[in-house]
Amino acid sequence: MKPDERHWRPITFQGVTFPPSLMGISILEPVLGVTDEDFGDWLWRFPICCGFKKSTSAERCARHAQQAIDLMLEQRQLTLRGIQERLGPHGFDAESVYRDWILALQKIAELSKSTEGDCSWSAPSHPDDPIKTRADFKKFWDALQKARDKGMSD
Repeated sequence: MKPDERHWRPITFQGVTFPPSLMGISILEPVLGVTDEDFGDWLWRFPICCGFKKSTSAERCARHAQQAIDLMLEQRQLTLRGIQERLGPHGFDAESVYRDWILALQKIAELSKSTEGDCSWSAPSHPDDPIKTRADFKKFWDALQKARDKGMSD
């Protein structure tokens, strides 16, 4: 089975494009029992970039990419099992994903260490995405706020 292109898109970090499997990197948090809140937040938010440019400090990217590498190497079998259980059903091979992630994280750490200020990344949008522009997001956000305000006044 081939991964669904709508959900699995390549992430481009500082101009370097990585395989779509990197969209699943957030599974490391529960699989490896990450307790560092800032690191867990970075892992969780990293793949939320479809159609939008994301950024954070280069220092943070370098630190957390290296932290992910270290944990993956220390807990290789647990990482492989977690990838197989969580991404296997989506058409990914655990060994290939593990290798792709290690290489991607090494490059992310390298690029981040040579960058001053912030690093940025994004994934392409998809025609089926409900939110395609900042205006779409604002409209969505305003509707949420309106619904919240209405609910609080009832």
